[in-house]
Amino acid sequence: MATLGLQIILESVRSLVSDGDEFSLTSDQEKWLVDIMLSVTLVKLALVIYCRSFTNEIVKAYAQDHFFDVITNVIGLVAALLANYIEGWIDPLGAIVLAIYTIRTWSMTVLENVHSLVGQSASPEYLQKLTYLCWNHHKAVRHIDTVRAYTFGSHYLDYEFTHRPEHALSHEK
Repeated sequence: MATLGLQIILESVRSLVSDGDEFSLTSDQEKWLVDIMLSVTLVKLALVIYCRSFTNEIVKAYAQDHFFDVITNVIGLVAALLANYIEGWIDPLGAIVLAIYTIRTWSMTVLENVHSLVGQSASPEYLQKLTYLCWNHHKAVRHIDTVRAYTFGSHYLDYEFTHRPEHALSHEK
């Protein structure tokens, strides 16, 4: 997203510097633009409200993504209409604002989630609880070699233990 944002900034600056094309929408194009953008934005806004009512982190991420779409759609629509009625340079300026907003938002999201993405070790307290659960999982567990847990998205993964070789835990009752 950052690369795309930088490309948009580059093209927008190029458009601002050149004395080229004047921004102009026909009344038919404007009607379509407004109708489509408002429809999509209202649906996205409804999805934001709906998704925020859930406690699941994945659904909350959808809400955040829909909110991002609402903001970018509103800014894009306002910039296009202002460029059409006032000055053509407002459209590339709006694109620059959107690109900066996109870069900032996605960078913050990456920074917030970097620990989940890189496989960070679980806290000692969490490892203690996991050891307790492993030990009390089944009477065939005789010894716990190592307990490890690393982030795997929003969850943890991995543990090892030993039991009597003549018994598979799946066959114990």
